[in-house]
Amino acid sequence: MRERLLEDLLWFLERPSVTGEEKRLCDDLEARVNKTPGWEIRRVSNNLVVGRKNSDAARERIVFAGHLDTVPEHGLQVRVEGERIYGRGASDMKAGDAMMLALLEDFSWEGSWAEPAFVFYEREEGPYAENGLEAVFAASPRVLEADLALVLEPTAGALEVGCVGSAHIEVIFRGKPAHSARPWQGENAITAAGEFLAGLHARQVEEAVVDGLTFYEVLVPTMVRGGRARNVVPDEIRIHINHRFAPGKDLEDVKRTFEGLLEGQADYEITDYAPSGPVDLDNQLLRRLVEGGLEVRAKQAWTDVARFAERGVAAANFGPGLPAQAHREREYAELALLEECYGRLERFLRA
Repeated sequence: MRERLLEDLLWFLERPSVTGEEKRLCDDLEARVNKTPGWEIRRVSNNLVVGRKNSDAARERIVFAGHLDTVPEHGLQVRVEGERIYGRGASDMKAGDAMMLALLEDFSWEGSWAEPAFVFYEREEGPYAENGLEAVFAASPRVLEADLALVLEPTAGALEVGCVGSAHIEVIFRGKPAHSARPWQGENAITAAGEFLAGLHARQVEEAVVDGLTFYEVLVPTMVRGGRARNVVPDEIRIHINHRFAPGKDLEDVKRTFEGLLEGQADYEITDYAPSGPVDLDNQLLRRLVEGGLEVRAKQAWTDVARFAERGVAAANFGPGLPAQAHREREYAELALLEECYGRLERFLRA
C-alpha cells in the first residue's frame, strides 16, 4: 500500500491543475476510475461524484471530498527525495486525493459498514461562489444525505474540526489630487491611511475558544492599489484585507468589525465571503473515528466543511497533507503520513 500511495500521489502531481485548469486531470481521473469495476460516475463540469453500483441503503453514508485544483505552479518540479514528495499541491491537497483514490481502488468495501461517495471537485482555491461543490450539490443532491463528510484537506493526520470563516474586504481611503510639488492643494489618500495601517501592523492575533478549541482571528492586509502618477498626490488608495473569524460569527460580525475599525474615515466593500464552519464533535461517526487517540484540533483555515455544514451535513477535516506546506514555494508531502492516515481510515471503515 505504501508504494500504491506513492504512485497515486505522483499520478496526481504529474497532471497540473491550477484553479480553472482542472479539465485534463478530471478527464484522466474519470478514465481511470471507469476501468475500476463496481463504480459509477456522475460528471458535472470538472467534478466527479463516484459511488458503488450496488450500493446498500442500509449502511451509514460517508462522503470523502477532495479538490483537484492548486494554486499556481511557480516552476516547482515533481520529485521524490527520501520520505518527501515535492510538487504543487502535494500537501494541499493532492495527498488527500491520492488517499481517496487508494480507498476507491484498493479498499474492500464489501466488508465495510459504510456506503461511500467520493467527490473530486474543481475551483476550491478560487472565489467562494465558483467552488465546484455548488454544482455537485445541485446535480447530485444525494451527496447531502450523508451521515458524515470528511474533507481531506491537509491536517497532518489530526482531525481538525470546524473552520474559520474568511472575508475579503477592500478598504478605500479617498483624498484629492494635486501636483506633488504643491501637496497642500490636495489631500493624500496614502498618508490618510497611515494610522489605519499602523494599527493593523500592531494588532495582536485574537484568540477565540469554541467548544474548548482555540481559533485565531486575524486581519491581514495582502494587497494595496492606488495613485495616478509619480508626481500626482493620490486621491484614492485601496487596501485589500483578508479577515479570518471564528466559528459562530457571520457576515454581520464582519461588518461590525470594520465599522468599528474605520469609524467613518474610509469606505469598505466586502468582495468575497465564506462562512465559518461549526465544531461538531457530537456526531456518532466522528466520535468513532476519534477513538484510539486521534488528535483533535481547531481548523485554522477555511475549508468546505463550512459548505457541508450549511446544508446540514456533519463534516470535519482529515488528511495526510501538511498544513504548513500549503501554497509554499517548495511544497511537499510526507509518505509516512499518507500511510498512517490511510491505515487509520482503513481500520475505521472496517470496525
